[in-house]
Amino acid sequence: MSRRTWGRVAVVVVTVVSAWLTASHLRLSADMSALFPSSGDARALGRWTRVFGGRDPAVVLVRGASADDVAAAADAIAEGLRHAPSVERVLDRAPALAPPRDPTLAWAVAGKTARARLAAIVTPEGMRERLAGTRDLLLAPALDARILEWLARDPLRLAQVPWEERPPDLLSGLSAAPGSAFSADEGRARLVVAQPKGSAFESEAARALVEDVERVFAAVARPGVAAELTGGHAIARDIEQTLKRDLAVSGGLSLVLAALAFVVTFRRARALVAVLPPLALGTLWTTGLAALVPQGLDAVAIAFAAVVVGVGVDTGVHVYGALLDARRQGFPPHEAAHAARRAVGQPTLTAALVAAAAFASLALGELRAMRELGLLCAAGELLTAVAILLVTPEVGAWLERRDVPPEARARWVDVVVGLTATRRRALLAAAVCALPLGGLLLAGWPRPADALVAMTPRGLPSLVAEEHVRALFGGRGLERIVLTADVDEQRARQRADRLAGALDDLVRQGAVEGVDALATFAPSEATVRARLDERDALDLPGRRPALEQALREAGFDLRACAPALEAFSHPTRDLPSTEPSSGGDLLPWLLGRHLRHDGAETLVATYVLPAAGPAAEARLRAAVASADPASVVTGLDAIERALHDVLERDLWLVGAVAIAIVGLAMRVALRSARYALVALATLACEMAVVGVAMRVLAVRWHVYDALVLPVLFGVTIDESMFLLAAARERSIEDALRAQAPLVVATALTTAAGFLALLACRCQGLRDLGAVGAIGVLAGLAAALVVVPAALRGLSRDGGAGV
Repeated sequence: MSRRTWGRVAVVVVTVVSAWLTASHLRLSADMSALFPSSGDARALGRWTRVFGGRDPAVVLVRGASADDVAAAADAIAEGLRHAPSVERVLDRAPALAPPRDPTLAWAVAGKTARARLAAIVTPEGMRERLAGTRDLLLAPALDARILEWLARDPLRLAQVPWEERPPDLLSGLSAAPGSAFSADEGRARLVVAQPKGSAFESEAARALVEDVERVFAAVARPGVAAELTGGHAIARDIEQTLKRDLAVSGGLSLVLAALAFVVTFRRARALVAVLPPLALGTLWTTGLAALVPQGLDAVAIAFAAVVVGVGVDTGVHVYGALLDARRQGFPPHEAAHAARRAVGQPTLTAALVAAAAFASLALGELRAMRELGLLCAAGELLTAVAILLVTPEVGAWLERRDVPPEARARWVDVVVGLTATRRRALLAAAVCALPLGGLLLAGWPRPADALVAMTPRGLPSLVAEEHVRALFGGRGLERIVLTADVDEQRARQRADRLAGALDDLVRQGAVEGVDALATFAPSEATVRARLDERDALDLPGRRPALEQALREAGFDLRACAPALEAFSHPTRDLPSTEPSSGGDLLPWLLGRHLRHDGAETLVATYVLPAAGPAAEARLRAAVASADPASVVTGLDAIERALHDVLERDLWLVGAVAIAIVGLAMRVALRSARYALVALATLACEMAVVGVAMRVLAVRWHVYDALVLPVLFGVTIDESMFLLAAARERSIEDALRAQAPLVVATALTTAAGFLALLACRCQGLRDLGAVGAIGVLAGLAAALVVVPAALRGLSRDGGAGV
């Protein structure tokens, strides 16, 4: 076979494989940790999100005007979810308290403050005070029989002490009396909590859970009662659906806008037949590569489709323009196709390589989401350019086989030419272009906003439901997570227990408002031994007579309290198992919140709510560093700090690499240092306009759209390059008349790719699109004004020819 035949076979094979990969392997990821920096506290939060966040419980909020209707609906939903295939267990009320087997085991799960309280209770004075409170409880009307049994086994209420200062909660401030439903608003709001099977980051698990819940909702629907679903699986499902919608809408809109700009430029709708198929081909090849991303595409990386379509049409504009020029010069259709490739093949591939290199420079940054976006856009830029150079000339030659009408002169080009027609006008135009630089120097660059919130889709039903739950049942506020990792599980738990003791001291000192630690209900074996040694040092058997005396004085029946007296005589050291299967409904929830395995390591999470102010934060971090230096304090605020650091570091790094690539490429392509400097001057004006426009339009400034700025260096430089290349062979006026319509078309198609992102629901993608579109249009204006102004100002004859 000939080389051309082999090439066609290769194109077909690559296309088929790409289509198969796209259909079978492309997936979208709702894991927001891809947006986190990969170092320090932020890396720890990303790891916590991946390991712990995926196992969030599903929370159903049931609300209505009638408490009875709400209760009936909540009970029916709980029963329906217990039979749902995607649900592991359901909890619709706080577990009933079981009488303690040995109340003296309270020492094993008590923190430092609680153990001091226990020691005070088992003194003669403490026993009398505690029994007086127990007697008041026994005098309460309609006392539950289970409470009576509890108090007979534990009249001193020792088992209560570890929990008295921190009520057990299952979800962000959610608590209820033992055996009671999770209710608020006088019973008009109820919660049903379900543990789903599988991780929220597994698309199928999230889909199955949401569909099962929706089926249950439909089966038990009642007039006047509304049910909402939130939790990790529901949020992940909503985010995935939003990303799919954004990918389809932005990609399609980009194609429509780019096609419209193309038709307006050439006034020949048939030209789309030559450009759109290879553009779709290159985009399909890129999507096939995207399907190979192992974690799936995140909220930022999905922008590649819209950007690739918009930037990819640039090549089609120049190729089809060269084809029409060749036909007007009298070349037969087949020869015109070859002439078009010869004329623009090298400059368009150079422009594509420069843009691809600028996109690829994002791979030097720390954010995985931006690395993926940069590499996919780089691949798409090159692949669409290759596809268009291969296909468009051949199809275009067939479409233009008849005589081509003369090129219509665009009147607006005369206006552009007139702006810099004389040296005086050129200097004035250059001064006007420099004004944004002065304004930016005075006002300063826009300040960064909250980058994490910017990438979270707003208005999702699951997020709205979460807000409703917090409004009705309360929330934790901005808690910190202390993450402890170790290859040995018991050692990890022991280190976390030591941390809990240090944090307990901060609670007493007022620097911390609350601590939720594994040590409270499932301490390590070493911690249990140490705490029970502390209990045994109090000699509880020797205190039995004092307890008997206190019971008599308080009017208790010693025979009824025999189990409590026996526990004092023979305190056990056998703690009940902490295996998930042994703790009923409650223990698996608590263990899942605090203890997970990640590969070979065990992770223990301790949740801390520090007091307000930087001093409390500093004391928290100092206490953790002293108790266990290897543990990491993290939280959502760590993301903000880390992203600001990333912005400062990556923006300079990526920007320096991108500008170096662009400068070197211009020097080589234009074969002139002077021309290369002119091209770079247009970029300076472009960036100044972007900064001023963002201030005026109040566009959100965050790390994700900030890192698009270096990409604009490579994407927008081709307008200046084509103008400068034309000016080497003809006068400035002729260069503008020949190239201005084409560079306007390429800029508009590129801007279309970014403008399409404004239709996305993710605020961060909309901001990214706004910044990109502003930059492209600013780059176009700078190229049309700065290039001719600079050339006329630098030329000896005022620019009659260069």
